[in-house]
Amino acid sequence: MRILQLAKYYWPRSGGMERVVQGLAEGLVERGHEVEVVAVTAFGDPRPGQKRRAAVTRAWSFAPVGTQELAPTYIAAAWRRADVIHLHHPHSLADVAYALRPSLAPLVVTQHADYPSAKYKIPGWYALKRAEAIVVPSSAHIALSRELKGFENKVEVIPFGIDQGRWELVPPPPPGNPPRAIFIGRLERWKGVDFLLRALAEVPDLRLDVVGTGPERHRLETLARALAVMDRVKFWGEYPDEDLPRRMADADFLVLPSVTVDEMFGMVLLEAMAAGRPVITTDVPSGVREVNVPGVTGLEVGIRNVHGLAVAMRTLAEDPFLRTRMGLAGKARVQERFTVDRMTEAYLDLYRRVRAPK
Repeated sequence: MRILQLAKYYWPRSGGMERVVQGLAEGLVERGHEVEVVAVTAFGDPRPGQKRRAAVTRAWSFAPVGTQELAPTYIAAAWRRADVIHLHHPHSLADVAYALRPSLAPLVVTQHADYPSAKYKIPGWYALKRAEAIVVPSSAHIALSRELKGFENKVEVIPFGIDQGRWELVPPPPPGNPPRAIFIGRLERWKGVDFLLRALAEVPDLRLDVVGTGPERHRLETLARALAVMDRVKFWGEYPDEDLPRRMADADFLVLPSVTVDEMFGMVLLEAMAAGRPVITTDVPSGVREVNVPGVTGLEVGIRNVHGLAVAMRTLAEDPFLRTRMGLAGKARVQERFTVDRMTEAYLDLYRRVRAPK
């Protein structure tokens, strides 16, 4: 089967959507299918090197326009012959490319999230209308998405998956060191890292690694100094995707303190769980609550609840046996529900169904 994936970015650009696209593309290639990924590349992106099994066409972006990229060659690059076209939302450039493309190939759309602005919704609505199937990674996506209203009859749930083997090689934290928490993600307001820093001030023996960059970094560093926790916090900045397991190896547990449903799933939770680390999440009513099972794979606290977050971090920091139990449960949950193999097989079954004669 020939599958054309219309994505926004691709490896080595690191992010939740990029990990999904790469895992699916490589999983399909391993099963003998021909995959072409069309993605945007921009000045300052890391060099891709040779680490890829799927064919990737990269359209050069002249500049970002809001949350989108000005990459006119993407339109032409998307005119590849395909048995199935797989479009990843939100990405208005791919929507336009599909709308201009004369093709009878069936369309599958994965709705990672809604568009942040109404100005992009018309081409996105057209793609959703034309799609044979729309995929979301959790049932919460169906309930939360405004754009899927009216299309519920063709929505299917296929959980995101990761290459758990890559994370199972992560060793346990070095013995004898002070307990260490880790946050991995883009530094945006909705990620809630300011609440994490305030909670850290209540747990004096805990260290924290913050991996990622974004518009909030300077404010968060200022806040850490004001809270007198800067000596216990390490801001690592953007980290190469292939080196993230090295950072996870130093951590005892991961914290995802998100404060809005912009955190729709949390791929980093799967990676931490596969590495045998318990996780702390907030009760945002999104797919996050379908990944972490409170009391089993980690702990859950209220949104913006600084003291509750501090109590949860202290609980894990002081109880290595609880960390071990929850870490093992997290590994088992990823293996059971969230592997890239399971995701790939589910998408293959869907591709076959949308290609079947009506």
